[in-house]
Amino acid sequence: MSIMFSRKATILLAATSFVFGATAKTALSTFARKSTKPIKLHMYDHCPYCIRIEIYLLLNSIPYTRVLYNYGAGASEEKKGYDENGGPKVLMGKKVLPVMELGDGGMVGESLEIINHLQHHFPQTFVVGCSASPSTLKSWKSENGFSACKSALVRPRITNLTHLKDWSDPRDVLYARNKYINMGFDYEGSLRDTEERVKEMNGYLERLEDILIEGEGGILSVQTGGFS
Repeated sequence: MSIMFSRKATILLAATSFVFGATAKTALSTFARKSTKPIKLHMYDHCPYCIRIEIYLLLNSIPYTRVLYNYGAGASEEKKGYDENGGPKVLMGKKVLPVMELGDGGMVGESLEIINHLQHHFPQTFVVGCSASPSTLKSWKSENGFSACKSALVRPRITNLTHLKDWSDPRDVLYARNKYINMGFDYEGSLRDTEERVKEMNGYLERLEDILIEGEGGILSVQTGGFS
């Protein structure tokens, strides 16, 4: 079954792709580079926290290299993972991304900590507050049923994107499914309820329009005076 959102909801969905972990698709070559200091961003393509960093780097023309990982790598066999001591674990000892590798070999983890580091060491055009989400966004995201609706639409489908490194090995998909099934997620039921969930999500996205602010250059944000 194909998923059809309303036209307005589709626009809002695109504008807020960080909610669904959509991949940032901006070409670095379109920006004037402000720094030549080498940076490596270790990331998953589907991870919204990783994409938060990537968007920041791209908007501020900071050169970097993407290093992608399989989602199941670094997890134990008990959890249906593989290469238990590999994957992201080789970076900071944990199966957690994003991690930014600095030119001197140092590592910085956690997305807000990474942005804080970037804001202190690189000139930038867009300033992002290194704090939790604005109260308006928190309120919207905390609406009854939003998280469950988002998960129901995303989780059964995202592992079908096997052209991404994240899911390129069948064991990555097995690890993800096992992880969420153990958390009580119902894959079959979510697919069965697609039509109802799409209608529900359209409603959430329509309400999101009330808190979006259009800033300079047409950039949409949820807070005044900054990109978020």
